Amino acid sequence: MKNSPLNPFKFFTVAMLFGSSYSVLNAQTILFNNGASIFASTGSVIQVNGGLQNDGATAVFENNGTVTVSNSVTPGTVFLTNGSTMQGNGQYFVEQDWSNSATFNAGASTVTLDGDLQQFITSTNATVTTFNNLTLTGTGTGNDRKKTLQGVNANVGTNGVLTINDRELETLTNTFFVLNPATTAVTNSTTVGSEGFVSSSVGGSLSRATNSAAMYRFPTGSSVGTTRYRPVQLTPATAAANVFNARLGNNNATVDGFSTTALDTTMCSVLSLFYHQINRTAGTDNASIDVFYSQASDNGLWDALAQFNTPTAAIWNNMGAVTNTSAVPFNDVLKVNWSDFSNSPYILARVKPAMPVLACNDVCANSTGNNFTATGTGASFTWTAPAGATISSGQGTNSVDIDWGASSGTLSVTTNSAAGCASNPASCSVTANVTPVASFDTTSAGFTYNFTDLSTGTVTSWAWDFGDGSSSGAQNPSHTYTGNGVQTVCLVVSNNGCADSVCRSIVIDATDFINIPNVFTPDGDGVNDLFYIDNSGLAEYQIDIYNRWGVKVFSSQTPDEKWDGTTTAGVPLNDGTYYYILKAVSVTTKDYSTKGYIHFISNN
Repeated sequence: MKNSPLNPFKFFTVAMLFGSSYSVLNAQTILFNNGASIFASTGSVIQVNGGLQNDGATAVFENNGTVTVSNSVTPGTVFLTNGSTMQGNGQYFVEQDWSNSATFNAGASTVTLDGDLQQFITSTNATVTTFNNLTLTGTGTGNDRKKTLQGVNANVGTNGVLTINDRELETLTNTFFVLNPATTAVTNSTTVGSEGFVSSSVGGSLSRATNSAAMYRFPTGSSVGTTRYRPVQLTPATAAANVFNARLGNNNATVDGFSTTALDTTMCSVLSLFYHQINRTAGTDNASIDVFYSQASDNGLWDALAQFNTPTAAIWNNMGAVTNTSAVPFNDVLKVNWSDFSNSPYILARVKPAMPVLACNDVCANSTGNNFTATGTGASFTWTAPAGATISSGQGTNSVDIDWGASSGTLSVTTNSAAGCASNPASCSVTANVTPVASFDTTSAGFTYNFTDLSTGTVTSWAWDFGDGSSSGAQNPSHTYTGNGVQTVCLVVSNNGCADSVCRSIVIDATDFINIPNVFTPDGDGVNDLFYIDNSGLAEYQIDIYNRWGVKVFSSQTPDEKWDGTTTAGVPLNDGTYYYILKAVSVTTKDYSTKGYIHFISNN
């Protein structure tokens, strides 16, 4: 037995017993067990200032106490080689690597990797170590913060706990399996800036067994490029047995073949900084997926989750309604009861709000203050007016005022989510109607005035105000006034709501009268051939003419109507005397009503 850094301190086939007393092997060497049985009882302490190698089929190292393998001159690595066995319920403090190429029966033990340099869990023959409890500690920074799986997977057993503290468990392309289905089987520091996490390259992951409908935390992160801790939480739908895996892809997903520009039509963008891969490798349960992110560091708010390749291949697909929660230091996006684990990539996304509803009215060319309103669910609105139109107020809200130009055009609006994603635009065509120019002229006959529209441009409606409380919607109306005086007549002309007006004062200067002839000669000579009562300013008029037997032969309510001496059926009457009854009242309320005789002489 030699004691030097170049010649390991060897134990051969002699059984060695370490009792409850403090026993130290403190030479800077390797404790090399070449076939011996070593037993460390409960309470015993073995300090090895160097490495520990258990070698050979008969080499059994049973530790029920505390074994510390520290790194002094010789690296403090534990080697299990050539069919040897290490077992027991004790504690192991290992300052350098854990290289298991034989058998490790973890029992109820705890292995603590506490080195300040990068440490590796490895094997020369692909042996997978199943730890009971694995604890990661140390003060190293950068790469020296890492505890790395080198070429092999590793497990925490069905009763064990993985305690990460503030270290990085780097799996590379390997998987670290937590076989204990308790929700508390993985713990880590969550102090901001000093979080402990599991990092993995493509193909690697953290795997957790589940057997309850409770939240399981996957403290995923990465120190590649920008160091990020971005955990996910999975909550299975039932207490059935399942296994889920997760990793953080700490790079633009496009690098790994998941293009961040290939999106379904419901989304406007996905996060370009990182993504997650999540698998269900055993079981059939749905699970709620909760992804955490930093609003300050991860380009603002994200309000959706997307999965690549499902259901549409080669694009990111919106996973539907989610719950968004804002908090410090992390916001989260939760998708409840997700069922499709056929593809592993998941990413934070921004979903387009529903397209707003916009209805447009026509406007007047070169008009100001035209209001347009949209309805939608977004947090803000973005309006786009056509050339020649200017948004004077309301940009950002659902209602804007626009000063319109001379031409028709298309108005559009999008609604924007709180995360900054714009909807598809709603648009409508706005017709700019040219305003006509109002003008009119007038002629009169007594108290009756005829108005003629002389407006220019397209006119779709007329509105006359005759100044005495009367009005008309005709283009060229007539109106009879009830007396003399000055009246202000106004005309408003419109082209689909675009109006112009003009007003003129007219002087009513007329008299009312009637002149009733007592004879007429309908003989066709052009003189006195018709019976007509000359009149002016009548408001009421009714004349009835009877023959001598009292039969009515003519009747009229129109002051300007003339009688030609025939019956209502057009039959010529005989010469003779006819009787009339006249009711006539002027616009000045003068009553001209009377009765009398007409002499009808045809000269035939």
